[in-house]
Amino acid sequence: MGPAEVRRHARAGGPGGGPRGRWPSRVRGERRVRAPTIYDLAERAGVSIATVSRALNAKSGLSSATRARVLAAVEELGYVPNGTARGLSYGATETIGMVVATRTTNVAQASEEHVSLLYVDAVIRGAERSAQRTGYALLLVSIRPRSGWEAAKRMVGRTDGLVIVDRAVSEDAMTWLAERHPVVALAWESPKGNEIVVRIDNSDGTRLLVEHLVHVHGHRELGVVRGPASSFDAAERWRTVERTAAAAGARIVGTWTGDFSASSGERIGRAIAEGTGPRPRVLMCMNDQMAVGVLNVFAQQGIAVPDEVAVTGFDDIVISRYLRPPLTTVRQPAEELGATAVSSLFDLATGKGIPGREIVLATELVVRESCGCRAAAWRPADAAPPDGLLAATSDGAA
Repeated sequence: MGPAEVRRHARAGGPGGGPRGRWPSRVRGERRVRAPTIYDLAERAGVSIATVSRALNAKSGLSSATRARVLAAVEELGYVPNGTARGLSYGATETIGMVVATRTTNVAQASEEHVSLLYVDAVIRGAERSAQRTGYALLLVSIRPRSGWEAAKRMVGRTDGLVIVDRAVSEDAMTWLAERHPVVALAWESPKGNEIVVRIDNSDGTRLLVEHLVHVHGHRELGVVRGPASSFDAAERWRTVERTAAAAGARIVGTWTGDFSASSGERIGRAIAEGTGPRPRVLMCMNDQMAVGVLNVFAQQGIAVPDEVAVTGFDDIVISRYLRPPLTTVRQPAEELGATAVSSLFDLATGKGIPGREIVLATELVVRESCGCRAAAWRPADAAPPDGLLAATSDGAA
C-alpha cells in the first residue's frame, strides 16, 4: 500500500457529504494543529473528494491540470494519509466489524443467552477464519437490537466494512450505514439499498422437513413453535410451513411463539405438557435451541419422543446429534455464512466483483430419531457435510 492511499468512503458523511471525521492533531512547537483531511484538500483544490482520491491514487480520468491542483494542495497543506482513514478498497484499517444483537442487558439472564448464541458463535468462527485468510482482523460489537445502533454507527470510521447479523439494527439504520460504508447483512430479506445480503435458503430446507413429516411419517396435523416476529428467518420458515402443509394436505393445529432461546422452548414445552387440550402429534420448532428446551421438559414430564410427540428443529447445532433422541433438523451452513460475508467484502474491495447483491446458501435436511426414524450408525459426513449440498441426508432409515 502506497503512502498516497486515501479512504474511498468518508468516515461518517461518505462521498455525498456529512460531518467530517476527526483526525489526529500534530504538534508544531507549542501549538497543536489539526492534521489536514481529504476534505481540506478538496476545498483547497476546488474539486470533489472523489477527484482527490483519484488524483492521489493515480487513477485515470483526470486532466493533468486537475491532478496538479490536487498535488499542489497536498504540498501546501502538508497532507499525510492516515492509516485509519484509508478506504476498504486499499485495505485501510485492515479491520472488519461484525455487529450482533444481544437480547438482554440483565446480568442474571446472561448465561441463558450465552447458551442460545450457539448459532451466532458458528457464524463468528467462519467470519474469523475468512478474515485471517485475507489478512484482516475481526472487531465484534454486541448491541441491543434496533435501539443500540449508535455503536454500529461509530464503527463506520473505525473499520473497512461491516457485517450486520440478523436484524441487529433497524432497516433505516441499515440504509444509513450502507450509504456510507461497505455493508453485508446476514439473515435479511432481499437488499433494499447498497447493502449486500447473505442468507440461507430457509424455504427449501423447511419444505423438505414438512414433506418428510407428512409423506414419510403420515402426519397430517402439525404443531409449530415459531420464532420472534423480528426475525426474517423465523418469518420465512413459518410461511413455508403454512404453504407446504396446505399443499401436502396437512393442517396446523397449534402455534406457540418463542424467542429462539432454550428457555422459551422450555416454557412452551411446559405449557403443552401441562395443558388440558390434546397434544400435537408432531412439534416443529423453528430453531434447535427451542427444540432443546422442549425435549428437556418432555423428558422431565415423561412424554416419550417420538412415540407420543415427534420433535424437530432447525440449524443443526452441534448438540442436536447428541440429544436423546438425536434431533431431526435442517442443517444451515452457519460458519459458511460468516466466511461468505467477509469474503464478499474483500472481493468488493479488491475489485474482483461479487455474484450479486444477494447470496443464498443451500440448506440440508438431516433425519435423525426425534421424528420417528430408526437409529443408524454415526457417519463422519454428519460432522463435515459436502458444501452446497441441497438434498435430504438421512442419519437413519425412515
